[in-house]
Amino acid sequence: MIWHRLDRDKTLDMISRVKSTGEAVLFSPVTSEAKCSRLPFFKTYMLYRLTNFSSLPVFTLDYISNGESFSYMDGSDSPIRHMVDAGELTLTEENIIAYINFYFCYVRQPEGEMIILKNLAEAATIDLYDEDRREEFDAQPENISLEHNIETGNFCVVTEILYDSSPMEAIIDVSFDGRIKVTPRKMLTLDLIQ
Repeated sequence: MIWHRLDRDKTLDMISRVKSTGEAVLFSPVTSEAKCSRLPFFKTYMLYRLTNFSSLPVFTLDYISNGESFSYMDGSDSPIRHMVDAGELTLTEENIIAYINFYFCYVRQPEGEMIILKNLAEAATIDLYDEDRREEFDAQPENISLEHNIETGNFCVVTEILYDSSPMEAIIDVSFDGRIKVTPRKMLTLDLIQ
């Protein structure tokens, strides 16, 4: 993901738009950094990140925004629902994997953490808490089957994922409005990985 740092004025504007009165001391342009990154499946909205470097530990808040209104990425799919309602979400065969990676990164799943694996060997070394790896939205898996139903706009992806710390082959159904359903197909054992 390519981040673009916001200048001082835009950082001040973002801070004033996202903070509540009780959070006035949490962010200041002196100790905080604001940046944004384009997402290939949203038309005009981008991912914004606000980081406070003066706290221990350093903390970061992420938002989806058009630069005016900010939807906090709170672990639910509500911010994505707002994008769907605004007509912002556009899923294609070229961006569906980036969308699934983004969804797994920002929407908590009842089954636990999920990450699409680039290849099976990665399952033995990947760290679920490695933010850089989780944010590789454009990471493409080597083994993938992708079907797009043109009439419904739905996608069906079969690939290897890390499913709550276990390597699995899974069916990932993505509806035209961005809802995701994951169905484990088979467990992949360590002897298959080596």
